[in-house]
Amino acid sequence: MSKTGIVSALVCMLALSACNGGSSSSTKTPAQPTATVAPATATAIPVAVPGKPVSFAEYTTVIAQYLTADPSASGPNCLAALFAAWSMPLISADDGCIAANTDEDPANEVVAVLTNKLAAPTAISETQFEIIVFDPGASGYTVAHQSDPSEVVPPGTTQPINPLLAAGDLNGDGGGEFAFATGSCDASTCTTTVRILKGATAGYTAITPPDGITMASAQAKFQPGADNTQELLLTGGAQNSVGAGPQRTRTETWAWNGAAYALKSTQLDKATYLYHAVKDADTLFTAGNYADAEAAYAAVVGDTSLQIWDEAKRERNEFESYSLFRAALAVLEAGGDAAKANGYLDRSRSYHPETLHDQLAGSFKAGFNAKNSISIGCAAVRDDINANLAEYQAFWNFGYTNPPFDPAIICPF
Repeated sequence: MSKTGIVSALVCMLALSACNGGSSSSTKTPAQPTATVAPATATAIPVAVPGKPVSFAEYTTVIAQYLTADPSASGPNCLAALFAAWSMPLISADDGCIAANTDEDPANEVVAVLTNKLAAPTAISETQFEIIVFDPGASGYTVAHQSDPSEVVPPGTTQPINPLLAAGDLNGDGGGEFAFATGSCDASTCTTTVRILKGATAGYTAITPPDGITMASAQAKFQPGADNTQELLLTGGAQNSVGAGPQRTRTETWAWNGAAYALKSTQLDKATYLYHAVKDADTLFTAGNYADAEAAYAAVVGDTSLQIWDEAKRERNEFESYSLFRAALAVLEAGGDAAKANGYLDRSRSYHPETLHDQLAGSFKAGFNAKNSISIGCAAVRDDINANLAEYQAFWNFGYTNPPFDPAIICPF
């Protein structure tokens, strides 16, 4: 992928909703209602925004002192004056600050994204960010959590980022959490990692898997779930290299299970490639849903709206011949009549001699009709596949993100 492509992918990953035409702050989940307790040093008189420190390492100390001197800065506008005055790259208060309860006490913390230009930009980044949690107490605000520095985007990018996803009572237990995303890129694809941290007396601990929740080319947002919880939705999954083969995006829903956030469901997007439509029919067949499988196989025949991946494979003919053969198997396994199955087999054979899979239909038909036995027909199919295994393996090679050819599933009876 070109540098421009990597920039676009990574910016999309960290900007999240901005890549879908929404505002960069629309993916945030508002904090759950909570009784706000101001520090003992609270004052109604705003104080001047402090000057921006020269050293990035000093940002947290200066902001904690500022919040202690002016707790009103932690209100609905959440450090807006400071973000405007400091002009941190690629971030604003709208994208980089949430006031919400993120621990076990009733007071609202301030969760902020702080960014900084690297003194020595690397080949892949010139900006870093940290997530900081400022916690109010009797003597003022202190730093309760500071994330490891994360690189943002390659040099030259101007798209705002939005790594802070949500804060508040995300798991419905009456306490508080916050969620943020980081990203990394290889030569072709950028991957999003989401972490959800829960605050307690001992500090902040992850309630996501140890390595976070990851997906390639993903956008993340929260939505209301059951029992006053918030569910994490990750949409994407495409690998952007040619060797990956035809891609199909998905949406994963991660939900609170009482102990951690775990994968609740995966919803594949509608198939746009003929290959994936055929694999959907295969899934129905393997599950024993033969009537639905027959309908799915029949539906791909002649559906030119489905894209092909490799013209040299003569995919449309091969997949249509294969689908008609498998539709015949589905009819027979469902207890249908042989005449209907033979009709499908004859249609599959009509692609001869241009396909591999019409041979399977011919072998099966001869074996089945000789003894009225599906198992004898499948034995003939397996012999045919074994005699031409390299050719079948080559045809069914659709990249490293799609499953390899498995001869055992073609006629498994």
